[in-house]
Amino acid sequence: MVVAIFAVPAAYAETSITAARTAFDEGRYLAAADLAESLDTSEGYALAADALAVHGHYIAAVADKQPLLQRARSLADKAVALDETSAEARFQVAHAMGRYAQSIGPTKALREGFVGGSREAIEAALEIDPDMAEARLSLASWHADVVDGFGRMLGRMTYGATVQAAMDNYERTLELAPEEKVAYFEFARGLAAIGGRKDRARVRELLTQALELPVRNDFDRIIHERATAQLESLDE
Repeated sequence: MVVAIFAVPAAYAETSITAARTAFDEGRYLAAADLAESLDTSEGYALAADALAVHGHYIAAVADKQPLLQRARSLADKAVALDETSAEARFQVAHAMGRYAQSIGPTKALREGFVGGSREAIEAALEIDPDMAEARLSLASWHADVVDGFGRMLGRMTYGATVQAAMDNYERTLELAPEEKVAYFEFARGLAAIGGRKDRARVRELLTQALELPVRNDFDRIIHERATAQLESLDE
């Protein structure tokens, strides 16, 4: 009887996290966040933070972005509090911080400590799981974005950000996740920002590879559309 009593909540939680992931895949990010948050688990809070970060960055109106991303950060922190050993929870802290930093601009992000803080959160995830592709990709983009935003010299001297580290981590991400559309797109985006004319052929190749991969969910659709737009801009 005791087993039966405890089995019902466990089954409910499993069903609910599945429902939240389905909502995420279908592009119902706010619904996914609400479903996942209601579970009151590290996994649920991490998924909720992910959904809010995606919606806040890619879809939300400008006025709604920062509140959504602040909520994402709060939920990611809850995920870590419930399970400090979760690489996913640690990564979602970095994800929320990074998207929030992008929403407020490099100067304010620098002043408020988001540049260094987001890297620390990424590296905390990688310390737990060095082969976590999402975190590896985020570290690559962190290096690229800092170099692009602050310049090669200031980026290196102040934060240790380098073009080589960006490239190494992008290449490693492709090894870890060769079927992920976002890996090729983010590599192309970063290389376009920090590379030169000599790199345009590689940027084009990466975007083409991204577009050749199937669209499996709504997030893939978003990335596919952005890759298409960036590839078209190369021909202008």
